Amino acid sequence: MSQPPPPPSQPPSGGFGAPQEPPQDAQGQPSYGYPQQPGHGQQPYGYPQQPGQQPYGAPQQPPQPPQAPGSLSKEPPTPAAPPGYGYPQGQGHAAPTQAAFGAVPPPSGPPTPPGPPAPPGPPPGGYGQQQMPGGYGQQPPGGYPYANTPGGMPGGGGGGNNSKVLMIVAAVVAVVLIAGGGVFFLTKDDGGGGGGGGGKDDPGPAAEKNPNSPPKNTQAQQIVDMKAPEVNDVTTVAGAWATDKVFAKSSVHEMIVQDLETKKQTKISLKGNVCAASNEMTKDHKVAVVVQATISPAADCSRMVIVDLDAKKIAWDKTMPNADTRSVDNVAISGDTVASAWIGGSVGYKISDKKKVWEAKPSNCRDKGYQGGKSLVAVVECGHDYDKPQVSVQKLDPDTGKAKWKYEPPKGVKDVRVASTDPLVLVAGAGDELTSDVLTVGEDKKLKAKISLGERYNKPCELEVNGCYAMAVGPDTVYLSTTEHDGSSDLSETNEVMAFDFDTGKAKWKSSAGEDRTIIPFKMQGSNVLGYKTPSYGHGGEIVTIEPKKGKQTRLLKMPASDIGQGEQAFSVDAYSVDAPLIFENNRFFIQDDLISERRSSDEETPRMAVGYGPTGG
Repeated sequence: MSQPPPPPSQPPSGGFGAPQEPPQDAQGQPSYGYPQQPGHGQQPYGYPQQPGQQPYGAPQQPPQPPQAPGSLSKEPPTPAAPPGYGYPQGQGHAAPTQAAFGAVPPPSGPPTPPGPPAPPGPPPGGYGQQQMPGGYGQQPPGGYPYANTPGGMPGGGGGGNNSKVLMIVAAVVAVVLIAGGGVFFLTKDDGGGGGGGGGKDDPGPAAEKNPNSPPKNTQAQQIVDMKAPEVNDVTTVAGAWATDKVFAKSSVHEMIVQDLETKKQTKISLKGNVCAASNEMTKDHKVAVVVQATISPAADCSRMVIVDLDAKKIAWDKTMPNADTRSVDNVAISGDTVASAWIGGSVGYKISDKKKVWEAKPSNCRDKGYQGGKSLVAVVECGHDYDKPQVSVQKLDPDTGKAKWKYEPPKGVKDVRVASTDPLVLVAGAGDELTSDVLTVGEDKKLKAKISLGERYNKPCELEVNGCYAMAVGPDTVYLSTTEHDGSSDLSETNEVMAFDFDTGKAKWKSSAGEDRTIIPFKMQGSNVLGYKTPSYGHGGEIVTIEPKKGKQTRLLKMPASDIGQGEQAFSVDAYSVDAPLIFENNRFFIQDDLISERRSSDEETPRMAVGYGPTGG
């Protein structure tokens, strides 16, 4: 685990990026969102850029001399390509150059008329820079993410603004960890730790018996309305879960569990505020939260707390070793194992008996964070250079914490989030970007495909290793959303869900949100992907299931229209910014916030922490 990663594997020959025949419309032309046939020289909005031969992570720039050693391809350099993403371009949709595996030259042939109208520009901060939670910020100073902590820096929360606030800067971290002239990271004594089960494709313990059958009644009514308590500063309230009987939400110094039949709420007291929460739960509905040691805003995030949602009480509460920091922003569950990582270390426990499976020890490497589900996966960083960390991804044995499977991302990758553990799908940041590409990895530990996000696809993840909330992964397909663009009229905007083949990275189909709506793929349910269609003027949002063959949508739930500041309208959920998990269990839908902020005297509506919907009459 502490060894530097070997040279990257070669991409599969003839694999992703090979030309394909796109679907056609009624006029025999390629469908909107798919690449033009050779000779057109343009790519419409919504289709992935094709990989070329530049090293992964190379800056996007005008044509360069032949590539330097270290490229992921042994083929000769490609001919000069037009200026790409990040450089001025003319009208239409000329294909931008690749940031990752290089650019392919435009096909030869006569020029063609401009394609569909260009999509609207990105939110402030621009494409090519990591959007801080809420979609409006830029990369933190020094290139190191702030830590998600209670009582943090000013910013979002309270339902009306979902911007995350993270507050540890690289310089501070370096000072804390410098010892004897060198920076020491902490890892497990086995030199490779981590362990075993699920991902974003996991339907979860509360999945319906026949999840792909549409319900008879799709009209929804509001069943949960949790108002945010008053606070004096931005406060973390991370964590929300749903079973067939209850909905649970972290609050200030407590967790609230609401019975979905009686509406009765049970409050479970915590020693302090929640710093991090598991996205998963065990089969018997236990969840994990990392909690501050006391109610003081300055208290360390040092306690691992397991809450039994069925019993509506704390199962156990333990002090984590070496957790003398406020930087804990990661905790994950896989099977009977819970794991947490922070700047100064990591630890794993068995949930059933509280037995410690591993804890961090000084080393050249550290577990940056975990993703749970069907498998337990760790993102590991080695080396002393914060600007050029050596990153690997390890599948762990949950019973020992030892690595049993390791993948080395291509050279140039600095930031990695885990979107799914089985199959393994990563969201990587290369060069100066924190989010640039989606990587699919086979069981042979080799890269299968790279899907470059560029300007065409929304960035699906937050900063945390397990923070990919706006995408879904099936057994052989990756689902992403396109950025917003003009609909059938100048006054409407829309987007699509795009399905990509796991092995090749080729687009299979697109499924539109419809006029005046955007759609977010967020979870698998059986073999289908779930999409959330955001509300439009005078209309509530919808949950649809999308079949994996051709992208046909079936409505599962339609929310009622809500006023500004209430219901769905109390939350800023957009296709380009989902900073907390969207929850759909047992045909009930829940939106939540993981930050709340101080009230203003001008606030007319009480901010919400969570709302939920279920079928009318249900």
